[in-house]
Amino acid sequence: MKKSFYTGIMLVFCIALILSIKFCKVDGSRKNQTEITIPRTIRYSFTIQNNGNQLVKNGLFRTWAPVKDTTTQHCENINASMPFQTVSDALGNQMLEFMLTNIPPHGTKIITITADLKVSLENNLLENDNSQIFLRPEPYIESDQLDLIHKANSLKKDDTLATASAIHDWVAGYIEYNGYIKQDRGALYALNKKKGDCTEYMYLFVALCRALEIPARGFSGYICKENSILKPAGFHNWAEFNHKDQWILSDPQNRVFQKGAENYIAMQILGTGGNNPQMSFDRFHLEGEGLSAKMN
Repeated sequence: MKKSFYTGIMLVFCIALILSIKFCKVDGSRKNQTEITIPRTIRYSFTIQNNGNQLVKNGLFRTWAPVKDTTTQHCENINASMPFQTVSDALGNQMLEFMLTNIPPHGTKIITITADLKVSLENNLLENDNSQIFLRPEPYIESDQLDLIHKANSLKKDDTLATASAIHDWVAGYIEYNGYIKQDRGALYALNKKKGDCTEYMYLFVALCRALEIPARGFSGYICKENSILKPAGFHNWAEFNHKDQWILSDPQNRVFQKGAENYIAMQILGTGGNNPQMSFDRFHLEGEGLSAKMN
């Protein structure tokens, strides 16, 4: 009798343990959440200036917050010195929207934003991560153009990782960096002109990958190896490609490949898949007659 009693207790314990493990695995949007462990805080600010002689009763300012979730980044909390609304798109981008009221002639408003993040040394797998939307041509990513397809085929290797590495190395050595260019030029421009800034490096890498049916996407953001105050000069573009359901870093301008992703703070995933026309701006968007804005 005693032996049967203890056998029953052990059976109940084992069942409970199995169920607890099962349900812990499916909690949250991330398949392995334990890897997002390194705290990182960023702060950035903007000055809004009324350059006119009239009171500006109403204005609108929009800017980016860190992307909610990438394979190496989770945005936990956002605070600002003014009330704001958060708007998200289908790619996971987060836009902060500030209503500006009663700015006196030649007056200013300073908006300060603080974001608390967790970053990871490992690539985590995200639930419902549809890499296939990053295969088609887009503006500045002319992956269906014959010159780009021909170059991509010349760099093709036996597997995805080796091919992406070959593309990365070629782009890094092919483009001559010629300083910041405000206007986006795109992958075909970079291929033909052999010059550009970080944006052209990124677009050319992405286009060559997509020409070979390798999902790839571009990012805008900042490189931050510790808690940081973001500055305009630090703005940067880089890329990721998908290999075996994992997104892997490629920063051809800085010759960084498959490492250091925890130092790249994503502010925007680039692409038309967001489907929100309000979020089609670069670093910020401002509305209001006589107003101007700058990042501090």
